Amino acid sequence: MHNNPKQLKAGLIGIALIALSVSAVHAGKDAEKIVRKVHEKYQKLKTLRVDFVQSIYWSLAEEEQQVEGTLYLADGNRYRVETDNQIIVTDGKTVWTYSKDRNQVIINDLSASKENPLPRDLLLKYTHDFNARLIGETRFNGRPCYEIEFIPKAEEDFIVRTRIWVDKKRWLALKIEQEDINENITRYVLKNFQIDRPLDENLFTFEIAKDMEVIDLR
Repeated sequence: MHNNPKQLKAGLIGIALIALSVSAVHAGKDAEKIVRKVHEKYQKLKTLRVDFVQSIYWSLAEEEQQVEGTLYLADGNRYRVETDNQIIVTDGKTVWTYSKDRNQVIINDLSASKENPLPRDLLLKYTHDFNARLIGETRFNGRPCYEIEFIPKAEEDFIVRTRIWVDKKRWLALKIEQEDINENITRYVLKNFQIDRPLDENLFTFEIAKDMEVIDLR
């Protein structure tokens, strides 16, 4: 079974923020209306808590890896990702990546951490580098959805296709799927949305215990 923590780090943050970052994507007429609605919904959010299931299908090995966790987002580029094996926390300036099995924490400046892109960086990427089109209407987990496909403009882009299933009534992304040039497929199912509820400020800091191994890259 594959274990790719770097892909988990960048993937979770990147995918979870795609839905917040599609305001100016070059889209077809129908897709543009839906993208605008989604953008308006997420622009109004002050905080977000959402559970996710991430599955990665490795085409060459014909194996699948699955991770469950929770994502917290707040203003000021703050976020927290929790899974069974890993915690990623940033207060908007510093990022802590804690591996539970190794009892090791890596500290870095958020601006210098390529594995944890800032929301504004993702915004620039998805608004300038992708075209969008509406595939059609469907249902996911019993809810009516729009299915939108994002195709990169650059042929050499590592991600060749992204699809997002958008709830027609709530304008929330319920499922996100990406395919890369190696035909590996990463899927995210998002559920249990909690919007604009107070979040504990301690979620966006990390307390280092005495017995932890610390790697400070700042």
